[in-house]
Amino acid sequence: MGETTETQVIKIGPQPGRQEGFLSTSADIAIYGGSAGGGKTFALLLEPGRHVENPRFGATIFRRTYPQITEQGGMWEESASIYPYIGGEPSLGRLEWVFPSGAKVRFRHMQH
Repeated sequence: MGETTETQVIKIGPQPGRQEGFLSTSADIAIYGGSAGGGKTFALLLEPGRHVENPRFGATIFRRTYPQITEQGGMWEESASIYPYIGGEPSLGRLEWVFPSGAKVRFRHMQH
């Protein structure tokens, strides 16, 4: 008897409502605010996913402090729940993800 292999499908996308509206705008600048837990970080991480096939694409996502990127529950950890599924390879030392096309998403801090 042959073995059967199950394929697991993982859907990554915005929540209906504000997150979906933010990600579907054609505006060059979008302002998305709200209280903690509203999905702003996840939406910000999803946005570059539309462009990772473009070898000339580069994004830099800023946080105020370095710990907001690297601590548990921070942006780096959250990005690890998305980017490997779309081909991203992490470089923690450089705080960047590189995609097969050569596209990059970087994280930086800018407190002052």
